[in-house]
Amino acid sequence: MAYTVGELQQALERLAPAALAESWDNVGLLLGDAAQAVTAVMVALDATLPVLEQAGRIGAELLVVHHPLIFSGLKRLVEDGGAVSLARRMIREGRSLVALHTNLDSAPCGLNCYVAEMLGMRATQPLALSTSRSLLKLVVYVPETHAEVVREALCQAGAGHIGRYSECTFSSAGIGSFRPDAGTSPFIGQPDTLERVPEVRLETVIPRAVLPRVLRAMLASHPYEEVAYDLFSLENTWPDAGLGRIGTLEAPVLAGEFLETVRSVLPSPRASFIGDPAKQVYRVALCTGAGGDLWEDALHAGADLFLTGEVKHHQALLARQHGLAVIDAGHFATERPAVALLAEYLNRHFPELPVHRAEEEDPFA
Repeated sequence: MAYTVGELQQALERLAPAALAESWDNVGLLLGDAAQAVTAVMVALDATLPVLEQAGRIGAELLVVHHPLIFSGLKRLVEDGGAVSLARRMIREGRSLVALHTNLDSAPCGLNCYVAEMLGMRATQPLALSTSRSLLKLVVYVPETHAEVVREALCQAGAGHIGRYSECTFSSAGIGSFRPDAGTSPFIGQPDTLERVPEVRLETVIPRAVLPRVLRAMLASHPYEEVAYDLFSLENTWPDAGLGRIGTLEAPVLAGEFLETVRSVLPSPRASFIGDPAKQVYRVALCTGAGGDLWEDALHAGADLFLTGEVKHHQALLARQHGLAVIDAGHFATERPAVALLAEYLNRHFPELPVHRAEEEDPFA
């Protein structure tokens, strides 16, 4: 059965809303056409030449990756032997590319949660809030006949996410009144006549980062010539969303034993250890990928050990000085589980669609 790129992207948006991405990131549909039919998907950590060749062999029209191929604005689309060349090849071959990066890192059921579960961590919560958490409440008044159409449009545009729940809205019935001025073309009623119409007050939450997109969707789906709506700033944070995770193990273990667990669970034969291997470890913090900057967050959160994919020399020295055990398991090893996470998610939601996992190698191996 064929689906469209847009349908798959909307499903992935429910797993990792684009509004959770950091401000410097570039996520979502980066290449291709939302209307393109998809009969097979390739999931990978990176869009590389070997991955594109694998996608070509299986006929995958869509690549879903963790690392964006394009991070910043491009001024030229000329062959460069790098990202532009790969992008040009994908365009020539008619393939689309969707990236889920820091939004997948921060999502309540995202990559950090997935790795934490692999390592046996329990009762996890975000290690650090990122910068993309500003929320708004949208209230819009809709005639009863169009309430569901507008609700669906808002949710598809990125509204209605509360923690691990999507499409969260509230509606209440009432009577709206208005008098169209002369020269108007009202959807209901006549100019210069007071109208009273059964309406629905529809409420939902919106990440500020996607507000323009949500408003466009609302206005396009709403039947009124002039749409009455309100926006309220919220102090709420995004429940259970944030960079990294911190939690506890089922029982305390020695740091050296936990290191062996990491090596066996993650594809990480070169994992480096900082600290005392005989230290007891119970409370563990992690941040997949280049998370060395969060070592202080781990320390202040009471972690006995911090696991990440990249630690700088001075960060290692400071962590050791403060008695925090650290495992640097490598960027590839800590983020490669994203491929399994995304493939499993797509398999659950599109069971008839072939989803293939790319074969990739750690460049440092």
